[in-house]
Amino acid sequence: MTTSPSVGVYSKSLMESGPDSVRQEPGPFIAPSLEELLPQLSLEERVRLQSHLHEHERKVKRWSKCPTLPSGRSERKRDTTIMPHVRHALHYYNARHPGDEFDAVKPLMESRASFRKQLWAHVNFWARSRKSNKIKRFFAEVHYNPKPIVEVCTIIEEPLDRYRRSCAFCPGNRDILHPVGSRKFVCGNDKDRMVQQFKPRTFSEFRGMPFTCCPSSASSNVQEEVGKRVF
Repeated sequence: MTTSPSVGVYSKSLMESGPDSVRQEPGPFIAPSLEELLPQLSLEERVRLQSHLHEHERKVKRWSKCPTLPSGRSERKRDTTIMPHVRHALHYYNARHPGDEFDAVKPLMESRASFRKQLWAHVNFWARSRKSNKIKRFFAEVHYNPKPIVEVCTIIEEPLDRYRRSCAFCPGNRDILHPVGSRKFVCGNDKDRMVQQFKPRTFSEFRGMPFTCCPSSASSNVQEEVGKRVF
């Protein structure tokens, strides 16, 4: 059986990190609050976040007219669900960029698909540079065979509006920004979408946009905070 180049490289980076780092279980991840993050985000990211929160508030008002509201999901549980992909991706990225490492700040969105009998995920997240302390948005593609294999982990540099928000299995409303160029990622790219025959995993996909997994009363407070700090 032929091994993917990504598998070999990723396995090597784990070995070079030392056996203890491989065996240790990561501690629970707790993302900073919105109030803590806002002053540290770029203007473009703050404006983008405000747009998502306005859209969420519009949906909440529409839901409130229905007899039953959708069940809530805690923000921490949402982050915990996405974080394994983020950890694998950043481990891969940091091993290839010594001296320019990043630490995870906040998982943004994920989308999953079944392809070649494996689970594939595309994810966006914020991470902080250890060198400059600036927060950057990342895109990563991770799949499991059954161990994690990172195909791509790259910074999404601003301006953000030049990136596509969707691929053949990532819906545009999840706002997962993809690298420019159809060969930058493996699963869901335009050139191979007809032969890949993958199946999007829509039944358990949608986690809610960042900072929206809270009661509707809290959503208004979040929007007010963003509005104060955008400009």
